[in-house]
Amino acid sequence: MKHESINPQYAEDEIKEVFLDGLQRDFSREEEVLISRLTQSFNKSERATIINLLKELLNKHKRHD
Repeated sequence: MKHESINPQYAEDEIKEVFLDGLQRDFSREEEVLISRLTQSFNKSERATIINLLKELLNKHKRHD
């Protein structure tokens, strides 16, 4: 599988947006660092998969509220 390079900041921003939407609060400094480290190594396909899983989880959570 070809490893596509993406801007790590973009991947981090997309994933942070999904988390922040679900949590409805700001991250602590420790959480910021964790998200940054988590997203650094994602390729384009992995990033898309993670974002879709998070959105699916968030949507299921919202339906139960």
